[in-house]
Amino acid sequence: MKKILLIALLLTTSLFAELEWAPTYEQGVVKAKNEHKIVMLMFSAKTCKMCNYMKKTVYENDDVSEYMKTFFIPIEVDITEHPDKYGYAVFGTPTYYFLDSNGKPIGRMMVGGASPEGFLQKLKDVQQGK
Repeated sequence: MKKILLIALLLTTSLFAELEWAPTYEQGVVKAKNEHKIVMLMFSAKTCKMCNYMKKTVYENDDVSEYMKTFFIPIEVDITEHPDKYGYAVFGTPTYYFLDSNGKPIGRMMVGGASPEGFLQKLKDVQQGK
């Protein structure tokens, strides 16, 4: 019985592990290309309350997290550490860009936060080419 509970715990932990963010912009783009996934590029700032809400509430939502793990490579760029913003126009934080596996922008850029349900729909729209 203890073995069954331990196995169930390990499976549950691995299924709902938190998102793995790319350590750098460059590494994330390479990983997306290698894994044929979409880049979710989030421009943020440490003082951004909505960025923190997205990280703590939206990305930790099981449905959002699982969808992102399946189709996306998330990359966070702190605009205070990277004021050049890699050449992207950032109108506030958070600002999101989505890139195909070759690094080309796809879909519409997004500024601001969303509910878990709203953000999941945005991810689905981007993944489905809407």
